[in-house]
Amino acid sequence: MKRLDLLDVPEDARDLIRESEVKGAHTVFERNGRPVAILLSYDEYLAMSETLAIANDPLLFARLAEADEGEVETRGVYERLRFAKSAARIFDAALRIIELDPIAGSPLFEPLKGLWSYRTDNLRIVYKIVAEAKIVVVLSIERVESGQ
Repeated sequence: MKRLDLLDVPEDARDLIRESEVKGAHTVFERNGRPVAILLSYDEYLAMSETLAIANDPLLFARLAEADEGEVETRGVYERLRFAKSAARIFDAALRIIELDPIAGSPLFEPLKGLWSYRTDNLRIVYKIVAEAKIVVVLSIERVESGQ
């Protein structure tokens, strides 16, 4: 992926980027009236990429559906986290981040709307926030290759 320093971009383009980052505004770039590219925030890009990666992994997608319908349990020292019984081992550092800030992950899009994904270099945790109960239910903990 090509990278540019924001200071190397013209000021009017920086304004569009700022709107995307702060307000979530999208800008469609056209050629002859036909859309050819879109500007969206990096956080939204990560959420879309994560949604596609999970939705295109049939095994994980099936496990999430099963875990979301299954029983949940309290594990370890976590006060607000609950775990689907089918979830794998507990990974303390990443789970502590989710415990302290449930929106640290990325909200996923359809067909996974309502779920969140938190990534480390080699770990993906998929969870849902149950606001009314003030808990987070961990549905899946998976190892992933770096850069995936």
